[in-house]
Amino acid sequence: MTGWAADEEFAGVTPQLTVADTDAAVRFYTAVFDADELLRNHAPDGRVMHCELLVGGGRLLLHDEFPEHGAGRGPVALGGTPVVLHLYVADVDAVFAAALAQGATELIAPQEAFWGDRYAMIKDPFGHHWSVAQRVADPSVAELQERADRWAEDNSGASPNDTAAERRD
Repeated sequence: MTGWAADEEFAGVTPQLTVADTDAAVRFYTAVFDADELLRNHAPDGRVMHCELLVGGGRLLLHDEFPEHGAGRGPVALGGTPVVLHLYVADVDAVFAAALAQGATELIAPQEAFWGDRYAMIKDPFGHHWSVAQRVADPSVAELQERADRWAEDNSGASPNDTAAERRD
């Protein structure tokens, strides 16, 4: 593929989150995900225009709400988000507990998921949804499909993804 201006600091997709209070968001992400702040720029009125964090080996960009410049509003102002940010961690239970202690809301308590992860989901105080996972098993494609089918049967026929499981290594 041509035309990508690859930068090793920004490999792959880099999420950029709009939040109502970047200062508070940085404190939360530092306390919960052990984020490192790399840089921050402010607008003349003091709002954060650009903040870069290193979270789990990848970049996370943040900025305050700037609706007058098309940067929009965060999920709290919008009434929710359809997006979930996923992060593998060393200890799901510890991260989940830290998130709740820092003001997050429980969406899914830590549990053993059929796909082989210990898994939990939270809504951070800024309205963004995060799932955290740690690998505890590595089922084969056939085992994964069996587990998914069993999960669907146990959950009123609902499917977590409405498709057959595929491994893309």
